Amino acid sequence: MTLGTMNHLCLTVKSLEQSEPFYDAILGFMGYQQVENNDIYIMWWLQDAGAIEITVANPDSPNKFHDRYSPGFHHLAFNADSREQVDNLYKLVQEMGATVLDPPAEYQYSPGYYAVFFADPDGLKLELVHMPVLPE
Repeated sequence: MTLGTMNHLCLTVKSLEQSEPFYDAILGFMGYQQVENNDIYIMWWLQDAGAIEITVANPDSPNKFHDRYSPGFHHLAFNADSREQVDNLYKLVQEMGATVLDPPAEYQYSPGYYAVFFADPDGLKLELVHMPVLPE
């Protein structure tokens, strides 16, 4: 393991049944494999990238909706090896009927930053980005 790399990320969702097909398609596109599935959580694993896990929200929680502008999770960005991968994921997101927040385009975050932004069934913001020039 390398210090500072991600081991796992756990996202809370309203419904495992609703979110599993979404994450299975998106994470499967990126090479993750589902390695755990039970009544409490579902986990996908990608060698050298770590695990992504979804767990069901507490139904008694007073918070029923996600707000990425409140303290907490804003968005998760995954790396792509090419612009073509970004475009192909965009097509998949559209085919799934998922919410596209911003279509593939070059954004001004850094030179050549090309990304698509989309939301999971609970409104969590996700991104796939190709950065040909990595910051030093």
